[in-house]
Amino acid sequence: MTDLSIRGISKSFDGVDALQDVSLDVADGEFFTLVGPSGCGKTTTLRAIAGFETPDSGSVRFGEREMSGVPPEDRDAGIVFQNYALFSHMTVGENVAYGLRFRETPGEQSKDERVADLLELVDLPGFEERSPDELSGGQRQRVALARALAPGPDVLLLDEPMSALDARLRQNLRTQVKRIQSELGITTVYVTHDQEEALAVSDRVAVMNDGRVEQVGRPEDVYRRPSSRFVAEFLGENNVFAGEVDGDAVRVGEATFRLAGLDAPDGGTVTFCVRPENLVRGPAENGFEATVETVEFLGESFRVHLDWQGRDVTLRVPERPDSERLRVGFSPEDAHVVADGVREREVVGER
Repeated sequence: MTDLSIRGISKSFDGVDALQDVSLDVADGEFFTLVGPSGCGKTTTLRAIAGFETPDSGSVRFGEREMSGVPPEDRDAGIVFQNYALFSHMTVGENVAYGLRFRETPGEQSKDERVADLLELVDLPGFEERSPDELSGGQRQRVALARALAPGPDVLLLDEPMSALDARLRQNLRTQVKRIQSELGITTVYVTHDQEEALAVSDRVAVMNDGRVEQVGRPEDVYRRPSSRFVAEFLGENNVFAGEVDGDAVRVGEATFRLAGLDAPDGGTVTFCVRPENLVRGPAENGFEATVETVEFLGESFRVHLDWQGRDVTLRVPERPDSERLRVGFSPEDAHVVADGVREREVVGER
């Protein structure tokens, strides 16, 4: 296996910047995910790693090996696409063995032994003679994964491999993919727009926006301590507020909220966020009253949309509210300041 290094890659198409000075390091054996909205540059980054796109500037290295000018077939990268790309005229076994046409079978195995072992690994033992048309979407995706792994690549690249599957199947398959990656210890770069998926499977994530990397870190760190307003809003639900600093507190509209560890000059404007699960009903240090707008039942909890001073605030609670007005609040330690240039008193959802 190997580590992966990206340094300052930029790419434009017809004068439009797709990537702007992207630099990333992926450790040997790490499950690393690129996550962001459509058009943020995550797939272009993956294609630059694979060799399908040539950056206008910057470099990609597999370990000590510079990839500039190296064609995709010589990069020792296994790739799984969103649309599976299986050959319908070949059996499952022939599809898995296809990558071995141009490379030696890893270890001392024969091709048939390698195919059988990989199908066992992806929980499809004995499927060698089946046609891809006889398989479900999840089974076809697992065959595509086995085919990518057949030559024993240094790096595994996964381009939104589960986006075409239903929610339950996506959850089951992502667990299998993580298990397989952990068993093999293969360096993996995974692309998805699904925030929950990124947080669930990754050792680290890179949140991308407008061709740039906004933040890199462990899923729990990026979720709990977003570095920018974009990350705070993109990864899961969040209540984002902006107000004027007054000592260790921030004035937002008619309310004053105290924040732990606030380090900003008086009179300045800061933006901070509070996750819906960190808002509590009843008396709290940073308390305020709000009007219930709508309530959604999510199974394990209720999502409550509140109107506070003409602003939208979201609350997560285990029981359905029984009144139209709620007293809610949050601990100073549960508010996280994000470094972002935001207009004074702007609040997410302001009407």
